[in-house]
Parts: sequence; structure tokens; C-alpha cells
Amino acid sequence: MIISSKQRLKKIIEQAKRQNKKVLIKKGVFDIIHPGHIYAVKQFKKLADIIIIFIQSGSLTRRKKGKKRPINSAWQRAEVVEGIKDVDYVFLDKSKSREETLCLLEYLKPDIIAIIKVSKGKTEKYTRPYWELKEFPDKKKETFSTTRIINKIIKRY
Repeated sequence: MIISSKQRLKKIIEQAKRQNKKVLIKKGVFDIIHPGHIYAVKQFKKLADIIIIFIQSGSLTRRKKGKKRPINSAWQRAEVVEGIKDVDYVFLDKSKSREETLCLLEYLKPDIIAIIKVSKGKTEKYTRPYWELKEFPDKKKETFSTTRIINKIIKRY
């Protein structure tokens, strides 16, 4: 189910917690789905009962990855992610910065935040006493990348 209201999402999380269910949130672009995304969701489901994927806004994605990204609109990306087995909810995140995302996460208070370890300093910014941080993807698996897929297509065609 695709959700665009943070208030509605908070109610869903609170209800899950009342039922003693663990809630995990993972934020990302999810522009071109690849095996790394599917593998990560399978790992998330081992840790939590409810999986919520935040679809990063186009404006934040462009600022981080360049003006040609994302390829697909936020709604298109959300529709694709909604179809992935084990994803319970997809949230259209309109945050324009990491700080804004952190404020939203603090409001929602999930049990687990799944993050990609970029650097110790950036990871520490997500540390809070009321949620657990889990680093993904598992580095034992082959690393997949939407950017690599795009570059491969450009090179071939």
C-alpha cells in the first residue's frame, strides 16, 4: 500500500507496535529495481514484521546524484516497490534533506532503521535510543548499483 500522509503512517506504526510487531524503515531512491533491492527486502523481513520503504523525493535525489536522476517519478518508483514481496507499505517521502528525514523518523519512531554504511560520522547521525540501526546491504553479497546499470545501458546503446 502506498501512503503519502505521515500521520497515517504513524497510526499504522503505532498499531503494529501495540500488536508487538517490529517495524523497519528503509529509505532509498529505488529507481531501477535490481537483485540487490530484492535481497535487501528479504533480509529486512528476517528482522521485522512490517517493512516500510521510503521513496526518496526527486529533488533530493537530483541534489545527491545529479540532474538526470531519478529516471522514474516518485509515484512510478513507489508502484514498482509496492509490488515487491515482503514490502508492506511504501511512503512517498518529500524530505528535502537528511535532517528533515531524521525529524520524520523521530516522529514515526520505528523499531529498526536500515541504512547503508557510508561513513562513521554519517551513520552516527542516525543513532537514537528508540530504534536500532541495521547496516545494509550485506557486503558478503555482490554489490548491485542502479548507477552501474544506467552506465552499462549507455555504453551498450
